[in-house]
Amino acid sequence: MNTCDRTDIAVIGGGSAGICAAVAAARKGAKVILVERSDRLGGMGTLAMVHTFCGLYDPDVSKPPRIANEGLPAEIEKLMREATGVAPVKMGKVYVLPQHPEAFAAIAKRLADSEPNLEVRHGTTCSAISRETDGSFLVSTGENSIHCRTIIDTSADAVVAKFLGATRMSVPADKLQRSAFIFAMREIDPAATEESFRMRLALQIVRAVAVGELPKEALGTACRASTVPGEIFFTTDLDPAPSGTLMETGRALSENLVKFFRSRFPEYKNATGPIPAALPGIRESYHWLGEYTLTAEDLINGTNFPDTVAHATWPIELREDTRGPKFRFFASPVPANIPLRALKSAEIPGVFFAGRCISATHEALASVRVMGTCFATGQAAGIAAAESV
Repeated sequence: MNTCDRTDIAVIGGGSAGICAAVAAARKGAKVILVERSDRLGGMGTLAMVHTFCGLYDPDVSKPPRIANEGLPAEIEKLMREATGVAPVKMGKVYVLPQHPEAFAAIAKRLADSEPNLEVRHGTTCSAISRETDGSFLVSTGENSIHCRTIIDTSADAVVAKFLGATRMSVPADKLQRSAFIFAMREIDPAATEESFRMRLALQIVRAVAVGELPKEALGTACRASTVPGEIFFTTDLDPAPSGTLMETGRALSENLVKFFRSRFPEYKNATGPIPAALPGIRESYHWLGEYTLTAEDLINGTNFPDTVAHATWPIELREDTRGPKFRFFASPVPANIPLRALKSAEIPGVFFAGRCISATHEALASVRVMGTCFATGQAAGIAAAESV
C-alpha cells in the first residue's frame, strides 16, 4: 500500500549542502524530511573520500584562519577539529581543514539525529516530483511519497529541476570540471608522508607512465596524509565518462598503483589497500537557473548584493583537463558574496537549491562547489525555506 507523509520541507540529497539545509530548517521549527539514496550522509566528503574542507576560511592567509560563515559551517569545523585533533593548514594562498570521511559521516549523523523535527530517509531515491495545484509538491519515492510545501534541491545534479521540467544549466563535456577518483592505503611508514618522499613518488609515476609500466591515467596522481596516522589518500583526475566507467577506471588504476608502490618503495611494503571511494568525486554536472546567476566577476570583484546570505572564499579552481588546477584568485583577500536569488528558482516558486547545483556560471561554480561553501549555501537555503512555509 502506498503511503503519503506530509511535511513542511523535503530536502533532496544528503551531502554537505543537504545536511546543513535540513538541520538549519529544522532548527527554525520546520518539519523536514531529508531524502538520501546512500546509507550515510556527507556526499562527496564521505562517499567520494574528499578529505579536506575547502572554503571554510577567509582568503587572507596573512592572518590566522577565520571562519567566513557562522552557524553550521563553524559548528562542523569545530566538531571535525575535535574528532581529528587536526588544525587548519595553509596550502599556498589558502587555508584548508583536513577532514576524515568516517569522522564526517559520524558528525553529519550526530547533527541530523539531534533535531526532532528532522527525519532522514536513507536508501531512498526520487522516482518523480510534481507540483500540485496549490503550489505544494509531491515527491514519489517508490512505495512512499512525500507531500511538502517547499522543496530544497541539494542533489548536486539538479534532479528536482529535471523532474519539474525546469531549466538545467550545464556546459559541454569537454569543458566540465574533471572528476576525481580517490582511494586510501593504510599501515604506511610515516616517512612516506614527508614532502620530499611525495615528490620522489610523483617523479617515479611519471617515469613509469613514460615506459608503459603504469597507464596514462596515473599522471597527476597526488597523495596527502590522512588525519589518521599511517593512512594516505591518493587522488587522480579522470577524463569525462559515465560514473560507472569512472569507477571502473579508478578501481583498476588504484590496483595498478598499489602494486607499483609496493614494488618500488619499502615504505609501502606492508601497506594495506587499496580502499576505494564508493563514488567518484564529481565536480560539476547540472545546476539550476535561479533568479540570479552568480558569475566569476561577482566573486573576483566582490559584488555587493542586498540579499547576501552566504560567503565564498575559495578561488576559482578550474579543472577542465587532467593536468591539475588553474586558479584565479579574488581581487582582494576578502570573502565574496552569494545572494539568496542564486538559491531560488527563476521559474518555479517554492523551490530552493544549494551546493553544487546553485545558479552559477561554469567559472563561478569552480569556486562555490567546495564543501565549506556548500555548508553555507545549504544553511542559507534551509533558513529561507523554513521562513517561507
